[in-house]
Amino acid sequence: MASASRNVSAPVEDTLRRARISHERGALDDAERGYRDVLKIDPDHAEALHMLGLLHFQGGRMNEADTLLKRSIERMPSALALANHASVLIGLDHRDAALDRLDRALSLNPSHLRSLLLRAGVLADLGRYVEAVTAYDCLLEIAPTFVDGLCRRGAVLRVLGRHMDALVSSDRALSVDGRSFDAHRLRAHVLRDLGRLEEALESYGRALAIVPNNAEALLMQGLTLADLGRLEQALASLSDAIAGQPDFIDALYNSAVMLERLERFEQALARCDRVLSLDAGHAGALGNRGNALYGLGRFADALESYDTSLRVAPDSLEVLCNRARVLTHLRREQEALESCDRAITLRPGYGPAWFIRGRILQRLHRYEEALASHDRVTEIDPSDRLALFQRGNTLRSMMRHDEALAAYDRVLAFDPENIATRFTKAFVYLQTGDFERGWAEYEWRWREAQVGNFKRAFAQPLWLGEESIEGRTILLHAEQGLGDTLQFCRYVKFVKARGARVILEVQAALKSLMEEVEGVDQVVGYGEPLPPFDVHCPLLSLPLVFRTDLASIPSGVPYVRANPGQVAKWQTRLGTRIKPRIGIAWSGNPNHLDDHNRSIPLEHLLLLLSDEVEWVSIQKVVRDEEQPLLETSCIRQFGDVIGDFADTAALVECLDCVVSVDTSVAHLAGALARPLWMLLPYLPDWRWLLDREDNPWYPTARLFRQPHAGDWAGVFQRIRAALPSIAQVHSAALPT
Repeated sequence: MASASRNVSAPVEDTLRRARISHERGALDDAERGYRDVLKIDPDHAEALHMLGLLHFQGGRMNEADTLLKRSIERMPSALALANHASVLIGLDHRDAALDRLDRALSLNPSHLRSLLLRAGVLADLGRYVEAVTAYDCLLEIAPTFVDGLCRRGAVLRVLGRHMDALVSSDRALSVDGRSFDAHRLRAHVLRDLGRLEEALESYGRALAIVPNNAEALLMQGLTLADLGRLEQALASLSDAIAGQPDFIDALYNSAVMLERLERFEQALARCDRVLSLDAGHAGALGNRGNALYGLGRFADALESYDTSLRVAPDSLEVLCNRARVLTHLRREQEALESCDRAITLRPGYGPAWFIRGRILQRLHRYEEALASHDRVTEIDPSDRLALFQRGNTLRSMMRHDEALAAYDRVLAFDPENIATRFTKAFVYLQTGDFERGWAEYEWRWREAQVGNFKRAFAQPLWLGEESIEGRTILLHAEQGLGDTLQFCRYVKFVKARGARVILEVQAALKSLMEEVEGVDQVVGYGEPLPPFDVHCPLLSLPLVFRTDLASIPSGVPYVRANPGQVAKWQTRLGTRIKPRIGIAWSGNPNHLDDHNRSIPLEHLLLLLSDEVEWVSIQKVVRDEEQPLLETSCIRQFGDVIGDFADTAALVECLDCVVSVDTSVAHLAGALARPLWMLLPYLPDWRWLLDREDNPWYPTARLFRQPHAGDWAGVFQRIRAALPSIAQVHSAALPT
C-alpha cells in the first residue's frame, strides 16, 4: 500500500507543481486544468482546492472560490488558506464571516502578516476604527517597516480625526520608502484636512511625479487648487484626470463646478449634462446644472433643474437656497421664502438660508423681518462680512443711515478694503449730503466688479485737478449709464475754463446731443478712434475735482439743447395741442440692480391716466410683456420713430411736462430745464437726496416720493392731485 501511495503522489505533486508555475506566469487556463487534473485523482487535495479557489477569486468567480476554499480548510486548515477565504468573503460582502476566518488564521499563526493586514482592514470597513488602529499596531510591531500597513493605519487615523498621528504614520512610511505613492497621497490628504493647503499641494505633486496619471490624485490636487482660489489650475488638473479616465464622475462633476465658478456657464452646462448621461440621478450635477442655467439667465430652466435635484436629494441645503435665489428672479418671492424656510427647518443654524431669506424680505420691503434674518446670520457667525454688509443695506432701506454706516464700519473692521462696503458708504454719504466724504469714497467704484468694467486703461495719466491743464488736451470719458452722462456733462465747461482743449467720449446714442454742450471741443462716440490727448478724467470724478458740495452744485439749466429743426419735426408729428401734453416713462434698464425698486409695472401706471391729458410715451424701448397693454391704452407711442437722444430731446421740448421714474429720460428732461415730475421709490438713488421735493441738480424737477416702501399708490394720489396745475399752465400758454 505504501508503494501504491507513492506511485499516486508523485504524478499529483508533479501536476500540481506545473499548475502553480502556469498560475504564477498568468497562464490561468493551463493552471485551472492542472488543478482540476489533481482533483480528479484526489478530490480532497487541500492544496489543489486552495489554489483553484484562489484562481477563481482572482477571476471574480466568488461563489465557486468560496466553495473550494471551504473544502480546502476542512481538509487542512492553514493561516494562508483562511486569509484567502477571508478575502473571498470580503468580496461577497460577508465581513463578519471574514473576521471569524481571520481570527482563526491568527490563532494558528499569530504573526501571519496577511491575516493581520486583512483583519485591520475588515475592522475599518465595519466602522470599528479604534480596533482597526490596534490591529494595525499589532501588524507593525511584527513588521515596523511595512509601508502598506503604515499607510492604511494612517488612513484610519485620518477617519478618526487624529490627523497629527496620521501624519506621523505617513512620514514613517516615507522614511522607509521615499517613493511610496500611497504615503505621499496619504500625507497630502491629511495636510489638506488640516488646512495646510500649500503643503498638501506639494505632496500631491510628489505623488503624481511617481504615478503621473492617477485620476484620484489629480482630482484631489484639483480640489486643493480650488480651495486656494486657483480655479484655472484646478480645472486643468481635473481635466487631466478626465483625460485618463473619461467616465470619472467625481472629476467630471467637480470640473463642472469649476467652470461654473469661472462663469463659463455654457461649458459648465455641457459638463453637467455629461455627468448626467452617466448617472441620471446625480443630485450634485443636477444642482450645478441649475447654477449654470442661472448664470445664463435661464431662470425657468434653472428652477426645473433644482427641482429635479431636490427630488433626488430633498434635504440639500445648498440647492434649496439656490432655488430660492432663482424664484426671486422669477418674482415668486413667497415660494422663495418657503424654500429658505425648508432649509432652516432642516438645519436652524444654516447661515446661507437666513442670509437669502433676509435678501428676499428686503426685496419685499419687509425690512424689520429682513433685519432679524441678517442678525441671525451674524449670531451664527459674527464675522460674516456679507451678512453685516446686507444688514447695513437693510438699515439704509429703513432710512436709518447712521446705523447703516455703523454696520458698514463693522465690515471694514474685518476687511478695511472691502470694495462693496466702501462703495456703498459713498452712496450713504452722498444721499445724506455729505459730499466731501461721499466723492472721496466714490473713487472706490473702480475696484467694484460691475463698475470696474467701465474703467479705462490709458497710458496717459489720470487728472483729478491737482495740476494745471492749461494748453493741454484732456479726454473726459463717460462711464456707467446714460443718465450719469447726462447729469455730469454739466461739468465740461468748468474743465474748459481751466484752459484745456476738451474731448468728450460718450455713448453713441448721446453723441449728437453732446456736440452742443458748452465747453466741448470734440465729441467721440464709444468705439470710435480717440484723438491724441494728454490726460484723462472720468465724468463722475469731476465733482471730486471741483469739490462740489450741496451749496456749489452747478445747477444752471439748460445745459443741453434740442435741435430746432428736430423740434419742428416733432411738433408736426404730434399735431395741434388741445390739452396738456405729458410725456411718461415708467421703466428703465431691466438689468439695473435696483430695477425692481425703480420701475413701475405699466398696469399700475395706467391707473394714473385721465382723459384731460394727452399722454405720450417717451420710452424708446418697451418690454415685450407690456407691449399689448400699451397698444390698448390711451398713451401715444413713438418708440419706432424715436432716434437717438437728440431726437428724444426734441420730443421732450414739445411736452408740457415729463412724468418719469428714475431713468435716463428724466435726466434729459432736467438737463433741458423742462418741467419734470419724478416718481421715486422710498429709498431712491443717491442723487435725489432725502426729505425734499426739489433737487439741486435739476431745478425744474419736482419729486414725488413713496411715503412707504413699495407704496406707488400714494405717489399716484399726489400726482393726480397735482395734474390740474399743468392744465392751468397749458391754458395760460394757449393763444387768446
